[in-house]
Amino acid sequence: MPDSAPPDPPPNPARLTGLRGAFDALRNLGLMGLGSPEASDYDSFTTTDGHVVPVCVLGRGSPLVLVHGFGCSHRDWLPVARRLARRHCVLAWDARGHGSCRSTSGSITLARLANDLAEALDHFGLQRSILVGHSMGALTLMQYLHLHGTQRVAAVALVDQSPRIVTDDSWRLGLFGGCSAAMLSGLIAGARRDLAEMLLNEIGALGGAWLQRRLTLEAPLGRILRRRLGRIDAGPLLDLAESIAKADFRASLSRLDAPLLVVLGARSPHYAGVPLEAWYRDTVKHAQISIYPHAGHSPHVSEPLRFARELEHFIEDHA
Repeated sequence: MPDSAPPDPPPNPARLTGLRGAFDALRNLGLMGLGSPEASDYDSFTTTDGHVVPVCVLGRGSPLVLVHGFGCSHRDWLPVARRLARRHCVLAWDARGHGSCRSTSGSITLARLANDLAEALDHFGLQRSILVGHSMGALTLMQYLHLHGTQRVAAVALVDQSPRIVTDDSWRLGLFGGCSAAMLSGLIAGARRDLAEMLLNEIGALGGAWLQRRLTLEAPLGRILRRRLGRIDAGPLLDLAESIAKADFRASLSRLDAPLLVVLGARSPHYAGVPLEAWYRDTVKHAQISIYPHAGHSPHVSEPLRFARELEHFIEDHA
């Protein structure tokens, strides 16, 4: 790679998601209404700090654990999970602060999520699991592997994620190929100052002039949403965002001794044009890489049939 500094972000920064994705994220993070699922739909386990984590469990067979991304929930995995459940016992949780796992105390960090995962494996008695993680979920798996190793891991699949999301003079494979630690710190600091204003500005920018007018401070809808969002304690989620921004798993992945599948979306708003494929091939020599030409950041959502089929073949061949 050349030694020049990472590229400046574009004048109009790339968006992490579209309008529908923004509303889905607000719902999954508990910032908008979400009906509570029936208790019978879930199993659960209690962490060592007393937190109850709901887990959707489907099927019977060898264990397969699905870990969702930031602003997502287990629901994003269901089309894939239902297909894989024909041959596997599939477990998909709602991570702390997401989906129906709303109650939080103290900070949420990647290390905490990784330890939650270890405690989930203990609770369900899983000795050799296939671990599959998307986005933040992939980083959760990387953190788990860094802390706990591969003793209880049969194989790993990482979906559309860099091992380090920030860029600097020596690393250009983070978000957008040019998102610095200072940029992310500024966004998080802005959210801590006024989360409601930041979120409504983002939604308005995605929705265009018509929606922007209705989200202003003077508009009834804008005032209602500001009052509601103003009551939300987003501190634990922002702590998680800071933890993600600081994470760097390049070295630990280079030592990975478990089978690895890497799935990348060629049209990902996060990593399109960023040569992650080459980095994974060079760094984890035994990795299998799958590129989805028409997929964005969530290939398992846009192409669940292909994803489930390829994951099943990977498991048959390597686990």
